[in-house]
Amino acid sequence: MLLQNAGEEGIRSDEIAEMLGVPKRRVYDVVAVLKAMDYVATSRRFNGTTLVWIDKLKDYVERSEFEDIKSQLEFERKERKDLQTQLAETREALRRTTSKLRFDVPPTTSSEKTEFATTHLKVRSLSSKGFKRVADSGFEVILETYESGMIVDPSEVERDANEDLLKSLQRL
Repeated sequence: MLLQNAGEEGIRSDEIAEMLGVPKRRVYDVVAVLKAMDYVATSRRFNGTTLVWIDKLKDYVERSEFEDIKSQLEFERKERKDLQTQLAETREALRRTTSKLRFDVPPTTSSEKTEFATTHLKVRSLSSKGFKRVADSGFEVILETYESGMIVDPSEVERDANEDLLKSLQRL
């Protein structure tokens, strides 16, 4: 009670001994126990040791507030789990749709060679694994995929003159 009434500035241990009518060494014994339990803090000053009560009640949360926070946390966990499930289902639907598109679109086959009036061709593999091998002889490029199916896009792409110059310099 003495320490609780002492406030922020604290109370000196010799004052406690005087108020209780006990020797100072007994106050130090009690203070050592309270300090070990983290109920008091001590500081040495020119006029003696000062004790300050550590208020543990400020760290406690009301039961109703605790229950509100706990229910909010459970709601957030459930919502996160639902979103993860929804994400997994969406990814699976995308995978199925991509796979279905790959097999639903009839491939265009031609035994004839096709000539494109462009300097740029974009080739994409329909296989999710991509290309197995790409070989460039300087005159022709051979592309090999893990599964059948490629898309060739001969559309012109705007080229940056600086980029072309850099690539030319890198070749030298």
